[in-house]
Amino acid sequence: MFNALGKSADLADKSVELKHYSIHGPDGKTLQSVDLDALLRPFGPMRGISRSAVIDILASCVPAGVIQFGVRAQSVEVDADDTVTVHTATGDTLPADVVIAADGMHSALRHSLFGDLKPHDTGFDAWMWWAPPGDIDPEQVSEYWGPSAFVGLYPIKDAVNVAVAVPRDRSPDPSAQPEQILAHLHDHVAKENPSAGSLTGIWEVGANPPFLWRLEDVRAPAITTLSDRVALLGDAGIGFLPTAGVGASNALRSAAALAYDVSLSDAASAPVAVRRWKQRVEKLVQANQHASRELAKVMLVKHASSSAVVNTIMRHAPVTALTSSIVKSMEVPF
Repeated sequence: MFNALGKSADLADKSVELKHYSIHGPDGKTLQSVDLDALLRPFGPMRGISRSAVIDILASCVPAGVIQFGVRAQSVEVDADDTVTVHTATGDTLPADVVIAADGMHSALRHSLFGDLKPHDTGFDAWMWWAPPGDIDPEQVSEYWGPSAFVGLYPIKDAVNVAVAVPRDRSPDPSAQPEQILAHLHDHVAKENPSAGSLTGIWEVGANPPFLWRLEDVRAPAITTLSDRVALLGDAGIGFLPTAGVGASNALRSAAALAYDVSLSDAASAPVAVRRWKQRVEKLVQANQHASRELAKVMLVKHASSSAVVNTIMRHAPVTALTSSIVKSMEVPF
C-alpha cells in the first residue's frame, strides 16, 4: 500500500525491519525462534512502526482541508432518494453517495446500525507502553509466555513497545498512577513469569503513561449495509486482537480494495462497487481474525498446568502452523 502511495521511503525511514521472532517460557528458555525474513521474503518485510507514524504518513497523502477535525459521526441512514446521511454529535447532517465507517473498534456508526454487539472476549487486559531501546535487539521480536502473564517486546524506531497481558481480575486499577500500574504489573509478572520479570530497562514510566487495551474484538453482522451505501472498514467491521499483529495490515489492504472499487463507480453504481468489495474481502479478513483468536488461546493462558502444556507443544510444533493461513492469505488478491 505504501509503495502504491509513493511513501515506501517514508515507511522505511520511520520504522525498523523485524527479522527474527522468538518465544520464551517462564524460565527464559527459548521455545521457538522464527526467521521472519525467510518466512515473509515473498511478500515484503515485517516492519515495526508506531500508529502515530503510520497516520502521519497516510495523512501526508491527503490535500489540506480534506480531513475535518472536531466532527464526530454518531449515526447514518439512507433517505428515500438513496442518499446516505451522516448525523454528527453536534446535530449537523452530511449527505453522501457512500459512507465508509472507519471509526475503529468502538465504532459509533456500527452501533447505530446494529446496536450492541457481544464482543469476543479473551478475559485478559493488555497494558502497553514505550520503553527506551536499551540493549534490546532492534530487529528482534521477543515474547515471554507464562501462566496469567504474557510479555511482548516489539521494537520500533528509537523505542520498544512493551505489552503485558494479565487476566482482567489481576489487572491494575486504571485510575492508579502510572508508577503504581507498572509496579503492580512487575510484581505480578515477576511471580508468574520470572524470566520476563527479570528484564531490565522496561519497567520505568516514560514520556507516555501505560495504555490499557482490553483484549477483545468484535465482528459486525455484515460489512456492508443500508442498500450497500455503507461500508464498515477495518476494526469498525471486523475488529482484530493484536495477537497476530495483522489488524492494521488487513485494514490497509481492505481500504485499498475499497478505494479501487469505488473509483470505478458513480453515484448510481456505488452500491454495486461496495457489494463487489464485500465479496472481495469479507471472508478473507474474517479468516485472519479467526486465526488471531486461535493464537490468543495459546498465548494467553491463566493456569500453570495449561502453560506447561502450551510450552511443551511450542517446543515441538511450529507457531507458524497457527499463522500459516494468514501468510497464505497474502497470496490472495483482493
